Amino acid sequence: MHTVVRAEPPPAGIDAGHLALLENAEFSVDGVDVIRRVATGDILFQPGETRNHYRVEEGAIFHYVRWADGSHDLIEVAFPGDIIGLGNLSTHISTAQAMVESAVSIVTADEIEALLDTDDRLPLLLASAGEREFDYVRDTTLNSGKRTPLERVANYLIAVADIDQLNSAAVIADDISSGFVAERLHMSVDTLAAALVGLQHKGLVAPANGGLKITDVAELERLASAA
Repeated sequence: MHTVVRAEPPPAGIDAGHLALLENAEFSVDGVDVIRRVATGDILFQPGETRNHYRVEEGAIFHYVRWADGSHDLIEVAFPGDIIGLGNLSTHISTAQAMVESAVSIVTADEIEALLDTDDRLPLLLASAGEREFDYVRDTTLNSGKRTPLERVANYLIAVADIDQLNSAAVIADDISSGFVAERLHMSVDTLAAALVGLQHKGLVAPANGGLKITDVAELERLASAA
């Protein structure tokens, strides 16, 4: 069930002339959500949804990740003042659910950048979120059923590029062909090397500056998402 959202009075300092109050709609400024009311038990965000960062204003939010085997790990219970939804991927990998009637506000990417310089705790939380994303992508890749080594390596490359916020011109470090990566993907070094050669033959990646450059992001993403 998705979030039930109700209009709120304008926050202090916000020009009411820029606000649109619609019944059963989000309270927003220039199309950006400001306050969201989340009913008890409703979902604020879940895996696959476009990432947003939120500050809890009222209530309590249960934040957890569900792994491929169906097990759950509690990330945190967020209370007023806490920021949730941190991560580097473009979409969420975790679920946030209201434990009681709650309210959250949107925290913009610019605000997050500013807070990283002033809040000693936030960089640690962001680093922890990045590690959790890596484990989630790995877990999803290893439990994706009949995926070939080529598809699994493509999935890994896209995840690394996304987590590190690389673009198609950026170079992934040369440790991609290492035993560490092979072990993480549960394949031999030879199988990993063969998959990388296969991706090169398809024109999706190419050696560059001692590393690996993604040359066709769209096709690599298509291959990565193949079942």
